[in-house]
Amino acid sequence: MKLLGYARPDGQKGIRNKVSIIYTVDCSRFVAQKLKALYPEHTQLFGYPGGCAYLDGPVNKIIHLGNHSSSAGALVIGLGCEGANASQVADAIAATGRPVEVVKIQDTGGDIMTIEKGSRALVHLIQQASMTERVEMSPAELVVGSECGGSDATSGLASNPLTGMAGDQLIEAGGAYMHEEVSELMGCADVLAARAVNAEVATDIREAIEESERACFEHGRFAWGYGNIEGGLTSIEEKSYGCLAKSGTKPLEGVLKTYGSLAGRKGYFISLSEPNSGTFSGDPEGINQFAAHGAHLAMFTTGCGSTTGGLVPVIKILANPNRMQLIADNVDFDASPVIRGERTIEEMGPELYEEILAVAAGKLTKSEIHGHFEA
Repeated sequence: MKLLGYARPDGQKGIRNKVSIIYTVDCSRFVAQKLKALYPEHTQLFGYPGGCAYLDGPVNKIIHLGNHSSSAGALVIGLGCEGANASQVADAIAATGRPVEVVKIQDTGGDIMTIEKGSRALVHLIQQASMTERVEMSPAELVVGSECGGSDATSGLASNPLTGMAGDQLIEAGGAYMHEEVSELMGCADVLAARAVNAEVATDIREAIEESERACFEHGRFAWGYGNIEGGLTSIEEKSYGCLAKSGTKPLEGVLKTYGSLAGRKGYFISLSEPNSGTFSGDPEGINQFAAHGAHLAMFTTGCGSTTGGLVPVIKILANPNRMQLIADNVDFDASPVIRGERTIEEMGPELYEEILAVAAGKLTKSEIHGHFEA
Protein backbone atom coordinates (compact mmCIF):
# COMPACT_ATOMS: atom_id res chain seq x y z
CA MET A 1 0.00 0.00 0.00
CA LYS A 2 1.43 3.37 -1.03
CA LEU A 3 1.73 5.95 1.73
CA LEU A 4 1.87 9.68 1.09
CA GLY A 5 2.73 11.92 4.02
CA TYR A 6 2.45 15.66 4.54
CA ALA A 7 5.93 17.18 4.47
CA ARG A 8 6.81 19.45 7.41
CA PRO A 9 9.59 22.06 7.52
CA ASP A 10 11.38 20.13 10.30
CA GLY A 11 11.59 16.96 8.19
CA GLN A 12 8.63 15.10 9.73
CA LYS A 13 5.92 13.48 7.63
CA GLY A 14 2.34 13.56 8.85
CA ILE A 15 -0.59 11.31 7.98
CA ARG A 16 -3.15 14.05 8.71
CA ASN A 17 -3.06 17.78 8.01
CA LYS A 18 -4.68 19.90 10.71
CA VAL A 19 -4.17 23.38 12.12
CA SER A 20 -3.75 23.26 15.91
CA ILE A 21 -5.79 25.58 18.12
CA ILE A 22 -3.94 25.80 21.43
CA TYR A 23 -5.20 27.52 24.60
CA THR A 24 -2.56 28.31 27.22
CA VAL A 25 -4.90 28.60 30.21
CA ASP A 26 -8.41 27.42 31.08
CA CYS A 27 -9.53 31.06 30.82
CA SER A 28 -8.93 31.01 27.05
CA ARG A 29 -10.46 27.55 26.47
CA PHE A 30 -13.93 29.03 25.79
CA VAL A 31 -12.68 31.18 22.90
CA ALA A 32 -10.61 28.28 21.56
CA GLN A 33 -13.68 26.02 21.56
CA LYS A 34 -15.74 28.64 19.71
CA LEU A 35 -13.05 28.90 17.03
CA LYS A 36 -12.77 25.13 16.74
CA ALA A 37 -16.55 24.97 16.14
CA LEU A 38 -16.19 27.34 13.18
CA TYR A 39 -13.70 25.11 11.35
CA PRO A 40 -14.14 21.58 12.77
CA GLU A 41 -12.87 19.67 9.74
CA HIS A 42 -9.58 21.51 9.46
CA THR A 43 -8.49 22.03 13.06
CA GLN A 44 -7.62 20.20 16.26
CA LEU A 45 -8.02 21.61 19.77
CA PHE A 46 -5.90 21.11 22.88
CA GLY A 47 -4.27 23.18 25.57
CA TYR A 48 -2.87 23.76 29.02
CA PRO A 49 -4.94 21.82 31.59
CA GLY A 50 -5.05 24.36 34.37
CA GLY A 51 -4.93 27.93 35.60
CA CYS A 52 -2.27 30.56 36.11
CA ALA A 53 0.49 28.39 37.62
CA TYR A 54 3.31 27.30 35.31
CA LEU A 55 4.09 23.57 35.21
CA ASP A 56 6.88 22.32 32.95
CA GLY A 57 5.16 19.03 32.10
CA PRO A 58 1.94 20.34 30.53
CA VAL A 59 3.71 23.23 28.76
CA ASN A 60 6.26 20.81 27.31
CA LYS A 61 3.43 18.57 26.22
CA ILE A 62 1.41 21.19 24.34
CA ILE A 63 4.56 22.37 22.57
CA HIS A 64 5.31 18.82 21.40
CA LEU A 65 1.68 18.41 20.29
CA GLY A 66 1.96 21.68 18.38
CA ASN A 67 5.07 20.29 16.70
CA HIS A 68 3.41 16.96 15.87
CA SER A 69 3.80 15.65 12.33
CA SER A 70 0.07 16.09 11.61
CA SER A 71 0.07 19.71 12.79
CA ALA A 72 0.46 22.05 9.81
CA GLY A 73 0.48 25.23 11.88
CA ALA A 74 -0.98 26.70 15.05
CA LEU A 75 -3.15 29.44 16.49
CA VAL A 76 -2.14 29.99 20.13
CA ILE A 77 -4.78 31.65 22.31
CA GLY A 78 -3.91 33.12 25.68
CA LEU A 79 -5.66 35.29 28.24
CA GLY A 80 -2.55 37.42 28.69
CA CYS A 81 -1.48 37.09 32.32
CA GLU A 82 -1.07 33.33 32.71
CA GLY A 83 2.18 31.55 33.58
CA ALA A 84 2.17 29.49 30.38
CA ASN A 85 2.90 32.49 28.18
CA ALA A 86 1.19 32.21 24.78
CA SER A 87 4.04 33.98 22.97
CA GLN A 88 6.63 31.57 24.39
CA VAL A 89 4.57 28.55 23.35
CA ALA A 90 4.11 30.05 19.87
CA ASP A 91 7.84 30.78 19.52
CA ALA A 92 8.72 27.17 20.40
CA ILE A 93 6.39 25.89 17.68
CA ALA A 94 7.45 28.50 15.12
CA ALA A 95 11.07 27.39 15.62
CA THR A 96 10.21 24.22 13.64
CA GLY A 97 9.23 26.33 10.62
CA ARG A 98 5.47 25.97 11.08
CA PRO A 99 3.30 29.08 10.60
CA VAL A 100 1.98 30.32 13.95
CA GLU A 101 -0.39 33.10 15.00
CA VAL A 102 -0.99 34.40 18.54
CA VAL A 103 -4.03 36.14 20.02
CA LYS A 104 -4.40 37.29 23.63
CA ILE A 105 -7.85 38.05 24.95
CA GLN A 106 -6.76 40.88 27.26
CA ASP A 107 -4.88 42.63 24.45
CA THR A 108 -7.50 42.04 21.76
CA GLY A 109 -10.57 43.26 23.64
CA GLY A 110 -12.55 40.33 25.03
CA ASP A 111 -14.23 37.24 23.61
CA ILE A 112 -15.98 38.72 20.58
CA MET A 113 -12.97 40.63 19.28
CA THR A 114 -10.67 37.66 19.91
CA ILE A 115 -12.96 35.26 18.07
CA GLU A 116 -13.08 37.67 15.13
CA LYS A 117 -9.31 38.08 15.02
CA GLY A 118 -8.71 34.38 15.61
CA SER A 119 -11.11 33.43 12.84
CA ARG A 120 -9.21 35.52 10.31
CA ALA A 121 -5.94 33.98 11.47
CA LEU A 122 -7.38 30.47 11.12
CA VAL A 123 -8.60 31.07 7.57
CA HIS A 124 -5.07 32.10 6.63
CA LEU A 125 -3.47 29.12 8.40
CA ILE A 126 -5.94 26.60 6.96
CA GLN A 127 -5.36 27.90 3.46
CA GLN A 128 -1.60 27.57 3.95
CA ALA A 129 -2.08 24.01 5.23
CA SER A 130 -4.07 23.07 2.12
CA MET A 131 -0.98 23.71 0.02
CA THR A 132 1.24 21.28 1.98
CA GLU A 133 3.35 19.06 -0.26
CA ARG A 134 2.65 15.31 -0.24
CA VAL A 135 5.69 13.03 -0.23
CA GLU A 136 6.23 9.29 -0.27
CA MET A 137 6.38 7.64 3.13
CA SER A 138 7.28 4.12 4.23
CA PRO A 139 6.03 1.96 7.13
CA ALA A 140 9.52 2.32 8.62
CA GLU A 141 8.70 5.98 9.32
CA LEU A 142 5.53 5.21 11.29
CA VAL A 143 5.21 5.52 15.05
CA VAL A 144 2.20 3.74 16.59
CA GLY A 145 0.89 3.66 20.16
CA SER A 146 -1.36 1.08 21.80
CA GLU A 147 -3.92 1.75 24.55
CA CYS A 148 -6.64 -0.32 26.20
CA GLY A 149 -9.80 0.82 27.94
CA GLY A 150 -12.93 -0.93 29.18
CA SER A 151 -11.01 -4.21 29.23
CA ASP A 152 -12.68 -7.57 29.78
CA ALA A 153 -11.55 -11.18 29.53
CA THR A 154 -11.56 -11.06 25.72
CA SER A 155 -9.03 -8.21 25.74
CA GLY A 156 -6.21 -10.36 27.10
CA LEU A 157 -7.30 -13.41 25.10
CA ALA A 158 -7.60 -11.83 21.66
CA SER A 159 -7.53 -8.05 21.17
CA ASN A 160 -4.29 -7.34 23.04
CA PRO A 161 -2.34 -10.28 21.53
CA LEU A 162 -3.48 -9.14 18.07
CA THR A 163 -2.26 -5.63 18.83
CA GLY A 164 1.08 -6.98 20.02
CA MET A 165 1.46 -9.01 16.84
CA ALA A 166 0.69 -5.98 14.66
CA GLY A 167 3.23 -4.00 16.70
CA ASP A 168 5.83 -6.69 16.09
CA GLN A 169 5.16 -6.51 12.35
CA LEU A 170 5.54 -2.72 12.37
CA ILE A 171 8.90 -3.07 14.16
CA GLU A 172 10.01 -5.67 11.61
CA ALA A 173 9.18 -3.10 8.91
CA GLY A 174 11.48 -0.60 10.65
CA GLY A 175 8.92 1.40 12.64
CA ALA A 176 8.42 2.28 16.31
CA TYR A 177 5.73 0.91 18.63
CA MET A 178 4.84 1.91 22.19
CA HIS A 179 2.28 1.47 24.91
CA GLU A 180 1.84 3.03 28.36
CA GLU A 181 -0.48 2.19 31.31
CA VAL A 182 2.34 1.19 33.66
CA SER A 183 -0.25 0.95 36.46
CA GLU A 184 -1.63 -2.03 34.52
CA LEU A 185 1.70 -3.86 34.47
CA MET A 186 1.69 -4.97 38.11
CA GLY A 187 3.47 -8.29 38.43
CA CYS A 188 5.06 -7.94 34.98
CA ALA A 189 8.40 -6.34 35.96
CA ASP A 190 10.47 -9.52 35.66
CA VAL A 191 9.00 -10.40 32.26
CA LEU A 192 9.68 -6.95 30.80
CA ALA A 193 13.11 -6.59 32.42
CA ALA A 194 14.13 -9.87 30.78
CA ARG A 195 13.28 -8.32 27.39
CA ALA A 196 15.26 -5.13 28.03
CA VAL A 197 18.13 -4.44 25.64
CA ASN A 198 20.47 -3.58 28.51
CA ALA A 199 20.70 -3.31 32.29
CA GLU A 200 19.78 0.39 32.31
CA VAL A 201 16.48 -0.22 30.52
CA ALA A 202 15.78 -3.20 32.81
CA THR A 203 16.28 -0.98 35.84
CA ASP A 204 14.11 1.76 34.32
CA ILE A 205 11.12 -0.52 33.79
CA ARG A 206 11.45 -2.16 37.20
CA GLU A 207 11.57 1.24 38.91
CA ALA A 208 8.63 2.54 36.87
CA ILE A 209 6.40 -0.40 37.79
CA GLU A 210 7.49 -0.30 41.45
CA GLU A 211 6.75 3.43 41.66
CA SER A 212 3.34 2.91 40.06
CA GLU A 213 2.53 0.12 42.52
CA ARG A 214 3.63 2.30 45.46
CA ALA A 215 1.44 5.18 44.29
CA CYS A 216 -1.58 2.91 43.78
CA PHE A 217 -1.32 1.46 47.28
CA GLU A 218 -0.62 4.86 48.81
CA HIS A 219 -3.71 6.45 47.28
CA GLY A 220 -5.87 3.32 47.35
CA ARG A 221 -6.57 3.71 43.65
CA PHE A 222 -5.92 1.07 40.99
CA ALA A 223 -6.53 0.74 37.23
CA TRP A 224 -9.51 -1.43 38.03
CA GLY A 225 -13.21 -0.85 37.57
CA TYR A 226 -16.71 -2.29 37.64
CA GLY A 227 -16.65 -3.07 33.91
CA ASN A 228 -13.44 -5.10 34.27
CA ILE A 229 -15.04 -7.26 36.96
CA GLU A 230 -18.32 -7.67 35.06
CA GLY A 231 -16.23 -8.58 32.01
CA GLY A 232 -14.66 -11.57 33.74
CA LEU A 233 -11.38 -10.21 35.14
CA THR A 234 -10.71 -11.33 38.72
CA SER A 235 -7.66 -9.27 39.80
CA ILE A 236 -5.41 -6.39 38.80
CA GLU A 237 -2.63 -8.93 38.15
CA GLU A 238 -4.86 -10.82 35.72
CA LYS A 239 -5.70 -7.55 33.97
CA SER A 240 -2.00 -6.66 33.90
CA TYR A 241 -1.00 -9.83 32.10
CA GLY A 242 -3.72 -9.16 29.56
CA CYS A 243 -2.30 -5.66 29.13
CA LEU A 244 1.20 -7.15 28.73
CA ALA A 245 -0.02 -9.04 25.66
CA LYS A 246 -0.05 -5.69 23.82
CA SER A 247 3.74 -5.57 24.13
CA GLY A 248 4.37 -8.22 21.50
CA THR A 249 7.64 -10.16 21.55
CA LYS A 250 10.35 -7.69 20.56
CA PRO A 251 13.15 -6.42 22.85
CA LEU A 252 12.30 -3.43 25.05
CA GLU A 253 14.44 -0.62 23.65
CA GLY A 254 13.66 2.00 26.28
CA VAL A 255 11.34 3.67 28.76
CA LEU A 256 10.21 7.09 27.49
CA LYS A 257 10.32 9.42 30.49
CA THR A 258 10.02 12.78 28.72
CA TYR A 259 8.48 14.01 25.48
CA GLY A 260 10.99 14.14 22.67
CA SER A 261 12.98 11.18 24.00
CA LEU A 262 11.81 8.90 21.15
CA ALA A 263 13.37 11.21 18.52
CA GLY A 264 13.77 8.87 15.57
CA ARG A 265 14.47 5.70 17.56
CA LYS A 266 13.00 2.41 16.35
CA GLY A 267 11.59 -0.67 18.07
CA TYR A 268 9.43 -1.30 21.14
CA PHE A 269 9.09 1.27 23.94
CA ILE A 270 7.05 1.90 27.06
CA SER A 271 5.88 5.47 27.67
CA LEU A 272 5.62 7.09 31.09
CA SER A 273 3.44 10.07 31.93
CA GLU A 274 5.35 13.34 32.13
CA PRO A 275 6.68 13.66 35.71
CA ASN A 276 4.79 16.23 37.80
CA SER A 277 2.49 16.97 34.86
CA GLY A 278 -0.57 17.39 37.03
CA THR A 279 -2.62 15.49 34.43
CA PHE A 280 -4.77 12.38 34.88
CA SER A 281 -3.74 9.41 32.78
CA GLY A 282 -7.12 8.37 31.43
CA ASP A 283 -7.65 6.84 28.00
CA PRO A 284 -7.69 10.11 25.99
CA GLU A 285 -4.70 11.30 28.01
CA GLY A 286 -2.82 8.12 27.08
CA ILE A 287 -3.60 8.53 23.39
CA ASN A 288 -2.48 12.15 23.42
CA GLN A 289 0.60 11.16 25.38
CA PHE A 290 1.52 8.96 22.41
CA ALA A 291 0.94 11.93 20.11
CA ALA A 292 3.29 14.09 22.20
CA HIS A 293 5.91 11.37 21.74
CA GLY A 294 5.36 11.56 17.98
CA ALA A 295 2.92 8.70 17.32
CA HIS A 296 1.08 9.01 14.02
CA LEU A 297 -1.86 6.91 15.22
CA ALA A 298 -2.98 4.62 18.03
CA MET A 299 -4.56 1.21 18.37
CA PHE A 300 -7.15 0.96 21.14
CA THR A 301 -8.43 -2.36 22.46
CA THR A 302 -11.68 -2.59 24.40
CA GLY A 303 -13.92 -5.39 25.62
CA CYS A 304 -16.75 -3.51 27.32
CA GLY A 305 -16.78 -0.91 24.53
CA SER A 306 -15.33 2.57 24.21
CA THR A 307 -15.98 5.62 22.05
CA THR A 308 -12.80 7.52 22.95
CA GLY A 309 -10.73 9.33 20.36
CA GLY A 310 -7.72 11.61 20.54
CA LEU A 311 -5.48 13.98 18.62
CA VAL A 312 -4.34 11.17 16.33
CA PRO A 313 -6.43 8.56 14.50
CA VAL A 314 -7.56 5.78 16.85
CA ILE A 315 -8.16 2.24 15.56
CA LYS A 316 -10.73 0.57 17.86
CA ILE A 317 -10.32 -3.20 18.30
CA LEU A 318 -12.94 -5.38 20.00
CA ALA A 319 -13.15 -9.16 20.43
CA ASN A 320 -16.26 -9.59 22.59
CA PRO A 321 -18.90 -11.06 20.22
CA ASN A 322 -21.89 -9.82 22.24
CA ARG A 323 -20.51 -6.32 22.69
CA MET A 324 -19.54 -6.18 19.02
CA GLN A 325 -23.23 -6.47 18.07
CA LEU A 326 -24.04 -3.48 20.28
CA ILE A 327 -21.21 -1.06 19.52
CA ALA A 328 -20.07 -1.92 15.99
CA ASP A 329 -20.59 1.69 14.91
CA ASN A 330 -17.56 2.65 17.01
CA VAL A 331 -15.31 -0.31 16.17
CA ASP A 332 -12.76 -0.40 13.35
CA PHE A 333 -11.45 -3.95 13.68
CA ASP A 334 -13.66 -6.88 14.66
CA ALA A 335 -11.51 -9.44 16.50
CA SER A 336 -14.48 -11.53 17.70
CA PRO A 337 -13.80 -14.36 15.20
CA VAL A 338 -10.85 -15.30 17.44
CA ILE A 339 -13.14 -15.70 20.48
CA ARG A 340 -15.72 -17.62 18.43
CA GLY A 341 -12.97 -20.01 17.30
CA GLU A 342 -13.38 -19.13 13.61
CA ARG A 343 -9.97 -17.47 13.14
CA THR A 344 -6.60 -17.55 14.89
CA ILE A 345 -4.53 -14.68 16.25
CA GLU A 346 -1.82 -15.64 13.76
CA GLU A 347 -4.31 -15.24 10.90
CA MET A 348 -5.77 -11.92 12.03
CA GLY A 349 -2.61 -10.18 13.27
CA PRO A 350 -1.38 -9.34 9.74
CA GLU A 351 -4.86 -8.01 8.90
CA LEU A 352 -4.63 -5.56 11.80
CA TYR A 353 -1.23 -4.44 10.53
CA GLU A 354 -2.81 -3.79 7.13
CA GLU A 355 -5.47 -1.69 8.88
CA ILE A 356 -2.65 0.41 10.38
CA LEU A 357 -1.26 1.01 6.90
CA ALA A 358 -4.73 1.84 5.52
CA VAL A 359 -5.32 4.48 8.22
CA ALA A 360 -1.83 5.87 7.65
CA ALA A 361 -2.72 6.11 3.95
CA GLY A 362 -5.80 8.20 4.73
CA LYS A 363 -8.63 5.85 5.71
CA LEU A 364 -10.72 7.56 8.39
CA THR A 365 -11.31 5.75 11.67
CA LYS A 366 -14.74 5.60 13.27
CA SER A 367 -13.63 7.99 16.02
CA GLU A 368 -12.57 10.53 13.38
CA ILE A 369 -15.86 10.19 11.49
CA HIS A 370 -17.90 10.64 14.67
CA GLY A 371 -15.80 13.62 15.74
CA HIS A 372 -14.13 12.06 18.80
CA PHE A 373 -11.02 14.17 19.31
CA GLU A 374 -10.86 14.15 23.10
CA ALA A 375 -8.00 16.21 24.50
